[in-house]
Amino acid sequence: MRRRSLTLRQLLSFLLSIVAAAPLLRALPSSPAAQKTALHLDGAPADPFSTASGKPVVLVFVRTDCPISNRYAPLIQGISSQYGSKVALWLVYPSRTTSSEKIRQHERHYGYRLPALRDPQHALVTQAQVQVTPEAAVFDANHHLLYHGRIDDLYQDFGHARSAATTHELDDAIRAALSGKTPPPNRPGVGCYIADLE
Repeated sequence: MRRRSLTLRQLLSFLLSIVAAAPLLRALPSSPAAQKTALHLDGAPADPFSTASGKPVVLVFVRTDCPISNRYAPLIQGISSQYGSKVALWLVYPSRTTSSEKIRQHERHYGYRLPALRDPQHALVTQAQVQVTPEAAVFDANHHLLYHGRIDDLYQDFGHARSAATTHELDDAIRAALSGKTPPPNRPGVGCYIADLE
């Protein structure tokens, strides 16, 4: 009888310890991926999807030190001006080491007037399935990935550019997201590899 009493007491103690630990367990992230987050330039966590207000989301991945990415700055700004009221469009800097101040300088130098995010943990890189800069990802209003890849076909290979692009995948993908039509097929970008991917 004494042995059963001790067992019940131990069981009750164990159950009470689980109940006491429950709030701590809920506070822990469910996985390492849950800790990954993009950041606003002021360092605050950022979720470009939560602020999209039912619009498609367009993420354009760039680097401050990638010449091909920098060459696309006027086109990216033009797309932002054309579709800015219809989609939530963000520049995403996936470098682990580029500071917010360096990004602000880059934006001023290249005339960017659209919001920018840092993605040092590659949360958005993973979600968008991109590998180089520049590449873009277009999500529909329900946050489903419709397109990821090159902006257009201006670059055939690193260092080999056409005089003008003959296809315009990012523009086509945004139009598809807005109209519900079929997006273009994913096309790999040409540019600077995202390290680890960096």
